Amino acid sequence: MDNDPPPPQQPSLPWRIGAAMVTGFVGSTSRLFMFGANKTEVHGLDRFLETLDRRKDPEGRERGLITVSNHTCVIDDPLIWGVLPFKYHIDPNNLRWGLAAHDICFTNK
Repeated sequence: MDNDPPPPQQPSLPWRIGAAMVTGFVGSTSRLFMFGANKTEVHGLDRFLETLDRRKDPEGRERGLITVSNHTCVIDDPLIWGVLPFKYHIDPNNLRWGLAAHDICFTNK
């Protein structure tokens, strides 16, 4: 029988600070690209933001959130961040980059 403690519910504080810095930078850069270099039109943003707000607390989440892109690419998630207001960029608990989501990819310690 395995007596290892369960993995932590969230990464360490230094990891979370680094993640907030990276997602803030990537989200802001994506926003600059999406709205500065393109003509971007977003439909349903209010409803999407309401869903993100309901999921703010990872412990209280009752269901998952699936975002779908029309092709296979790891840049879709960060580009979606670009249409979100800045306060969402610095909250890595409520963002997902499919390439390296900590609660999916790094569960074995």
